[in-house]
Amino acid sequence: MKLRQKERNDMEDIVYGRNAVLELLASDPEKIEKIYTQFNTGHHKLKEILITARRSRVPVGKARLEKLGEIAGSTKHQGVCALISTIRYYQLEEVLQTPRNTNPLIVILPGLNDPHNVGAIIRTAEAVAADAVILIEGRGAPVNAAVHKASAGAASHMRLCKVRSLAACLKTFRERGFQVIAADMRAEKNYTEIDLKLPSVLVMGSEGRGLGQESREQFDCLVRIPMAGCVESLNVSVSAGVLLYEAMRQRLG
Repeated sequence: MKLRQKERNDMEDIVYGRNAVLELLASDPEKIEKIYTQFNTGHHKLKEILITARRSRVPVGKARLEKLGEIAGSTKHQGVCALISTIRYYQLEEVLQTPRNTNPLIVILPGLNDPHNVGAIIRTAEAVAADAVILIEGRGAPVNAAVHKASAGAASHMRLCKVRSLAACLKTFRERGFQVIAADMRAEKNYTEIDLKLPSVLVMGSEGRGLGQESREQFDCLVRIPMAGCVESLNVSVSAGVLLYEAMRQRLG
């Protein structure tokens, strides 16, 4: 298997080559953060990689040959590279059984595509001593070097989880007595009106699209962050920071 170890603080390895990536998909797809292929995927093995990746819910992106060469550190990438995270992902049950706080505080990112937003939220979550940040497999940005850099190292300390289903994850939290909260600019309640001292799950919608209509039914409470200026909403990482620090204010107060 063709593998290149990047610098330790990049938190990722690179596997490249058609046979190597296919072997990885067959043996351990959960380790793969994202696969990049060339734009022309006419080769039968590249097509097989795309089909297998979709079945395994592994994110796939396109890149020019020059970019693939930069990622792989070699011109022998054969039109495909796979990024493997070296981060340890916790099981959801591990987090539930060993909470960091008496009343745990969890952040769920169901599909953020900007690694800088993901990293910034992880950094803030660690700053307020949240219990975990949960990601959904196959959705959103991979936890790679850009995320690590944006988190200013917090990704090495925060407990990160990956789950297959947002709905199943939220159901588990509800059964354990958590309240599930999401920010929505159309919500009636102000974010300061909810009791964040209780065991809480904060769900942050994706950039641009926010919360899907079908997702709204999964939440116990929607809250808004009031806006006094001309802009209608905040960047998702800023919104997460407002909610997380309100939780810390209430808990320390």
